[in-house]
Parts: sequence; C-alpha cells; structure tokens
Amino acid sequence: MLICPLCSKNNFQEKNEKLICVNCNNVYFKKNKFIDFIVSKDTLNIEKKAIKIWGDDLHKKLFSTPEHFLQIKKEFKEDWKNYFKGNIIEIGCGSGSDVKFFSTLDAITKITAIDMGLNTYNLAEFFKDKNNINIYRGNATNLPFKGIYFDVLYSFGVFHHTKNPKRCIEEAFRVLKKNGCMFLYLYSMHENNLIKYLGIKTEVIIKLIIKYLPYRLQNYICVFLSPIFWVIFTLPAFLMRVIRLIEFSKKIPMHWGSHPFSLVNDLKDRLMSPINYRYKKNDLYLTIEEIGFKHINIVQKSSGLYIFCKK
Repeated sequence: MLICPLCSKNNFQEKNEKLICVNCNNVYFKKNKFIDFIVSKDTLNIEKKAIKIWGDDLHKKLFSTPEHFLQIKKEFKEDWKNYFKGNIIEIGCGSGSDVKFFSTLDAITKITAIDMGLNTYNLAEFFKDKNNINIYRGNATNLPFKGIYFDVLYSFGVFHHTKNPKRCIEEAFRVLKKNGCMFLYLYSMHENNLIKYLGIKTEVIIKLIIKYLPYRLQNYICVFLSPIFWVIFTLPAFLMRVIRLIEFSKKIPMHWGSHPFSLVNDLKDRLMSPINYRYKKNDLYLTIEEIGFKHINIVQKSSGLYIFCKK
C-alpha cells in the first residue's frame, strides 16, 4: 500500500523509528503505525507556512473544528448513502473531527487520513489502538500510496490551498479503485455573486498587504479585523434572517459569525493562507473531466463548490 512519495517505490527498510527508502535513501520518521512522509529540506516556503497555520495553529487541538462532511452529505444525499463505504481516505484531516465520526460508521471498513500538519502526531496517538485507522503526515500533491487502492476519497477545503490543485485531483484519481468515488469541496470564484466576488477582491488586497509581515502580526491583524467584518457582514446577514430572507443572507460573506471575535479563525484561514485558489464551476468541471473522472456533479452554492464524481 505505501510508497515513497518522492520516488514512488515501495522498497523500505525499518530501523530505530525510521523508515528508509532503499531506492532514494530518503528517511521518514515512524512510530507504531504513524509515518511522517514530510521531508523538511524538500518543503517549499508556502508549504511551511501552511503547516504553521493549520497544523501548528488552527488544528492543533484535536477535534476542535466542525464536522465538515455534513455539508457535502447534504448536497449528495443518495450518492453519499450508496457509495460512502469500504476503504476510504481523507485528504487534509485537520483536527480529526470527520475521521472521528467516520470511525463510528459500520459501512466503513478502513480509514486512512493524511495531513501536512504536525497535529497528525497527536491524532495518530489517539487512534493507535484502532486497527482499521491509519494516520499519516504527508502532502496531497504526492500521496504515499500505491494506485488503485481506495474505494472513496474525501477532502474538504484542502486542494485549493496547495501549489497545484490539479495535481491533487490527479493524485486522487490515481489512488482510487475503478468506479471509486470522490467527494470534494473547493473554493468558488463566485462569479455570479457580486457581494461575494467583491469580498474575494478585498481578500486578495488584504493578503497582499500583510503577506510579508511576521506571523504574529498577521495574527493580530485578523483579531483586529474580526469585529469590523462582523459589523460589515455578519450583522446584515443576521438582519436578513430576521426578516426571513434566509437564502439571501447566505450570499453574504461570513454570515455565520456568532459574536465580534467569532471570525478570527475564518480570517486566519483565508488571509494568512499562502494560497487561496478559486475555481469557476465550468472550468473545474473541464479539469476533472480531463483527468478522467466520470459522472461528475458539481453543485455551486454561496459557500463554494461541492463535487461528486467517479473514476
């Protein structure tokens, strides 16, 4: 099942908590079932920042984030019911909230989860006694798994933060079995939603301004901006819900805030991330089709793009 993500060979030697690739001599940390496939010297600067934001910060505490799968399940109820079973992989498991829920499902026979963050160490420790759950640290652009292995691939809000989202989708295609399924969520360009489109343009400007500031200062800026954005976006959305314009309220950015500082993590997720790649629905459809997926269904909502497809 496992291969070296750098040379794609599966010839390993294990020694003193190290997994050594005999082919390319790369060394990976291994403890029990957990393997760290991230090699620091080969990690790009944008990947280092991604690791810091999500693995060391937003996802540091286990199970601290919402169960994101509920959003995809809502859009593809029948497909989820019929196909979300067997041997599954989650790309970008974050704090592990979705993995924890998946582990309770009888239809799931095996779970593999991967993330770039150091939070995977603690997540692997939590699940170390679960024989059917494996947690690894790795990169979505070079998965450390042989091809044609998984029944289902699930990823929520990950590929658009990588240097090459298309490569991530190609890797997803490679590791899926024939007729295997992919459930995916990606950022939308919101080309048909003027309010959100303008929000994206504002996001780009702020990112350019704070890009080269120290991490701690960027963090303070997000804390400072949270109550401002809450007044500009969240309060009007709340008023829309009061007068029963619920669907319209969902078109307003950050409509989900609950108090003035409730948007801090959302702002860090967007403004401090090294890359926020956004797709137009038709462009994404063509990309997925070109890679080889079939039965492609993309649902465009005010929250983004929800994708179901089969290999």
